[in-house]
Amino acid sequence: MSTTEAAPTGTDGGFDPQWHLRDNWGPVDDEVTATELEVEGEIPAELDGHYMRNGFNPKDKASAHWFFGHGMVHAFDLRDGTASYRNRYVHTPFNDSGSSEMKPELMMDLTNSPANTNVVRHAGRIWTLEEAHHPWEIDHDLDTIGVDDFGGKVVSAFTAHPKLCPVTGEMLAFGYSVAAPPHLHYYRFSPDGELVQVEPITLPAGVMMHDFNITDSKVVWMDLPACFSMERAMAGESPFFWNPDNGARLGVMPRDGGDADVQWFDIEPGYVVHPFNSYDDGDRIVLDVSRLDTFMNGGFDDISEKGKFWRWTIDLASGSVAEEQMDDRLVDFGRVNDLYVGQKTPYAYGTQLLPNPYCPEIGSQIYKYDLATGEPEIHDMGDLVGGEAVFVGRGPDADHDDGWGMVLAYDPDNDRSELRIINGQDWSGEPAARIFTPQRVPYGAHGNWMPRL
Repeated sequence: MSTTEAAPTGTDGGFDPQWHLRDNWGPVDDEVTATELEVEGEIPAELDGHYMRNGFNPKDKASAHWFFGHGMVHAFDLRDGTASYRNRYVHTPFNDSGSSEMKPELMMDLTNSPANTNVVRHAGRIWTLEEAHHPWEIDHDLDTIGVDDFGGKVVSAFTAHPKLCPVTGEMLAFGYSVAAPPHLHYYRFSPDGELVQVEPITLPAGVMMHDFNITDSKVVWMDLPACFSMERAMAGESPFFWNPDNGARLGVMPRDGGDADVQWFDIEPGYVVHPFNSYDDGDRIVLDVSRLDTFMNGGFDDISEKGKFWRWTIDLASGSVAEEQMDDRLVDFGRVNDLYVGQKTPYAYGTQLLPNPYCPEIGSQIYKYDLATGEPEIHDMGDLVGGEAVFVGRGPDADHDDGWGMVLAYDPDNDRSELRIINGQDWSGEPAARIFTPQRVPYGAHGNWMPRL
């Protein structure tokens, strides 16, 4: 959907529940392998590896909800200034069934994932992730290896947003359970991929916890009032609903701690789908997030509200949280340079969202935020529609913004997609390279850069 098209409407002029099957939200039919892609500009020689991005691609073109599309990974292999591309479905039982109807019994089977939200590599292994089920492993050619519960140690669903610590080499993750306690589990993996810690965490109710935060020393939970109700589900209503009476709070826990170590801090009700980053600052913890006033206020189908850049500063000594809006623009898909996850860094990156009341419409601008001021430098792609900006640093000794942004964008006028590589220190300038795909890539979710092993 371009930024100039009208909001998706049904035959009565109201909300179109099939918006996620229209225009570039809709699926592609073919799995493609292509080499020697067309490139405008020059791919930096330092970019030697794989950019992978996951997303929703319903085979039956009848997905009842955006979240239930079958997982398809799109991958670009960059080497010696050239690029190749391939896209493949993740072969889970749900995806191979060809149906995108997520029945309750399928939701309860933790192996039956659509595997459609993120793709992450740790210790040489790659997992496709979706927050209601176990991870599914793939290889660098996108062939499916199988479901992974890490030897039976992962006893819950598994987040789509694990954090890779650039200092310790660990992977930190969690899983939430809405139906029964414990409503949260914490998982910590060693640098070589061993699951070394599993901790149940107490929450007063089941909530949708899409993401979380890490610092050098802490994990910060976001217990926010997007609540689950079995009674509503049994009555055929949306099982998720906005319930500010449940309260909103942040939970600070040592990275090697457990339930008894969590210190909770009340905040104003709101929701965060994706934070930018967080870090230790003496006796304080700073969280930069995209904050929504409400989430799913009208139930599971109501995901159209957008967030703005806010900062939460937790004072561990006083037990208080300062809440400050940093920018008035609609923004999400927050990221920082991968070399500074959990560290203080001057910059963060986000994607413009548009005030469409019918769907989460994406804009053409990619923001590089100055975190001291909250002001962004803007990379404006004109008529193209953006996505998540992944930032690849040149190296640990380089300046924080010395590297490249990678954005998978769509050109509605020519019905084609491109991987756009943006100069980190000339963010508003012309891109370093535009790599054109052999077929359009539907709007999707999250991805990552994986240096060649």
